[in-house]
Amino acid sequence: MLAGCTSDVFVVEPVAYEEQPTMTKEVEGKASLADKPVIQEKVRKALARVFGDTPQNIVVPEGAPLSVHDGRLGLRLANYVMTDKGPERIKTTGADGKTVRQVGGYGLYKANCLQCHGISGGGDGPAGQYFLPRPRDFRPGVFKFTSTASGARPTRDDLRRTIRHGMPGTSMPAYDGVFSEEEIEQLVDYVTFLTVRGETELALIEEGSFADEEDEDALDDDLVDEIVQGVFERWNTAEESVVEPPVPQPPATPESIQRGRELYLGQTKEKLECAGCHGATGHGDGPSVISMDVYNKVVYGGALDQIDKRVEELDEATRDLWIKSLDAWGNPLRPANLNNGAGTIYKGGNQPVDIYRRIAKGINGTQMPAHYPAVDAEQIWDLVNFVLALPQQPDLLKEEASSSPAEPAPAVSLR
Repeated sequence: MLAGCTSDVFVVEPVAYEEQPTMTKEVEGKASLADKPVIQEKVRKALARVFGDTPQNIVVPEGAPLSVHDGRLGLRLANYVMTDKGPERIKTTGADGKTVRQVGGYGLYKANCLQCHGISGGGDGPAGQYFLPRPRDFRPGVFKFTSTASGARPTRDDLRRTIRHGMPGTSMPAYDGVFSEEEIEQLVDYVTFLTVRGETELALIEEGSFADEEDEDALDDDLVDEIVQGVFERWNTAEESVVEPPVPQPPATPESIQRGRELYLGQTKEKLECAGCHGATGHGDGPSVISMDVYNKVVYGGALDQIDKRVEELDEATRDLWIKSLDAWGNPLRPANLNNGAGTIYKGGNQPVDIYRRIAKGINGTQMPAHYPAVDAEQIWDLVNFVLALPQQPDLLKEEASSSPAEPAPAVSLR
């Protein structure tokens, strides 16, 4: 067992994991254990057995998708190892090559991430209520910006990139230069640990929702372990699903950019609907999404905790469109403004391959769909060349301006 604390002196801090809402409450459209107190306790005991009962008492399950450090799986999660002789401080090698005391993923997370993402990674930290979009809830295992196929789990490098560079245009800061490479590895492990624990909790709640309260064998250890290993498998195979373009990026010639423009505007046989969301001029104001006026009224028209009330005041058609445009975490979603000059933001990365992956596989948890293989790799690269050229050449869509709003929509970035 490992132990995590935020002090150089070993202290067991009174912090407990926060449960999924569906553990004890009914949530529309989701499996719940609201009326099954016996099954609730079975889930709690299973999570404690597999992952430890609190963030300070960490159990590293066999096969967990964590790094091996100093010959031990999951050692980066904490700053103490519990032994027969008591807690022993974990040491690691610092940037200068000297041996230093390890802070551990839990300690780094608690000091830098918990305020927004919450104790269990639910995006419900005390500061998170003041931000829009809300901080990410890791627990379902869905991450928007990954290098892997649609629906697949992120790679370690995906998580490293988000920690290093943050999420431009949101409250998620960049920690490159703040954390050492080793500390980033510790945080990657801890975020992964919280996520697989959360996925397991959700899976056990779903399984338990079908179980009989009187069945003594419900959620027995063998079934729990099978569920746990299924969660781990999705993470351990993530590298196998990395999306690699089958052909290299062609030069961004005027011809390639023009082909990309035609694809964007739906003027080819593929009939893409990019402009339907991103707008005829690329400002994120297409006719298929909530108008910027309505968006601003709802989002910025008062206190953030009153957004739902303002949505209820919309007419039925607008309200239905609003609900359909929410992302998987309930954040009001706006398509990216692709034509904001030097202020154009590519939240998933600004390298050509990053844009390729967004177009090819879509963005998890959003309405941005996957386009490959319906659109072939060469065409996707043409779209990439067009998207990257647009901020420097806004006149590429100038002739479409008559069908777009007179005032271009400002960039709105979601986490």
